[in-house]
Amino acid sequence: MRIITILTILIFSFTRSTTSLVYAQTTPKELDYLVLMNADTVYGKITSVKDHRIKFENQQKEKFVFEPDQVFRAYWQSKKKVYAPSYVEKGLEPVPGTSPQIFQVGKYYTEAPTFAEVLVDGEIMVYYVSNLNVGGGGGMMFGTGGSGTMLSVGFSKSKYAYALKKATGEVIEIDSNSGQLFSNNKKKRTITLGRLINDEPALFAEFQNEDKYNYDLFIKYILRYNELQRTKSAPGATEKLFIY
Repeated sequence: MRIITILTILIFSFTRSTTSLVYAQTTPKELDYLVLMNADTVYGKITSVKDHRIKFENQQKEKFVFEPDQVFRAYWQSKKKVYAPSYVEKGLEPVPGTSPQIFQVGKYYTEAPTFAEVLVDGEIMVYYVSNLNVGGGGGMMFGTGGSGTMLSVGFSKSKYAYALKKATGEVIEIDSNSGQLFSNNKKKRTITLGRLINDEPALFAEFQNEDKYNYDLFIKYILRYNELQRTKSAPGATEKLFIY
C-alpha cells in the first residue's frame, strides 16, 4: 500500500504558557512538535512513537513520555509523519447490514486510545494502522447517537488505511494489503466512499462518473471534501481538541 504523507496540516493558533517543558516563541522548521490536549505546543525532537507512548526531548534536552490522551497531534518533521490519538486501531465494531462493511467505535469500548498515523486531517480523517483489532458486543455511532446490536468479526494482523467522518462517526476501509476493497464491482466501490461524501452532491456526482477507482483517487476526493467543509466553517473557528 502506498502511504501518502499528510497533504494538509491545520495551522494551530494557541496561547502558549510557560511550564517545565519550555515553549518556543517561534516555530523552527527543523524541529518536531506536539500539540497537547490542553492546547499548548511544545517543540523539540520526537525519538519514538509507539501505540501507547511518544518519547520526546525538548530544546533543553529534557526527556518526556506522552500518552495518547495527552497529545492532540504529533508532527515528526524529519520523517514527514503526523500522529493523532484514535480509537480506530482497536475500538471498531461493524455496523450490521452494511455492504461494503461500515464500522463505528464501540459503545462499550473502554481501553485507552492508541497513536495512529494520520494520512489526511480534516472533517474526514484518514488513518494508517498496522494492527487492527475488531471485536463484538454492543456499539453506537459516536457523533450521531445511533445505536444497535453489533456483529462480531475478526481480522488477522495487516496494514490498513481507514477513513473516519467526524460528523457521523462512520469508518470505512479505503485500502489494505489484502486488496479486497477494490473488486470489479463499481457500484460497491462508489457506495463505500460515497457514503461519506454524498452530502456534497456535486462532488459525489463527479466521483460516481469516474472510470477507475483506487486508493489515490479516494484520497483526492477526501481532500476535496475536507476543503469544501473548511470553506463553510465560521471565520476564526478553531479545531476542537477531541479524540476520534
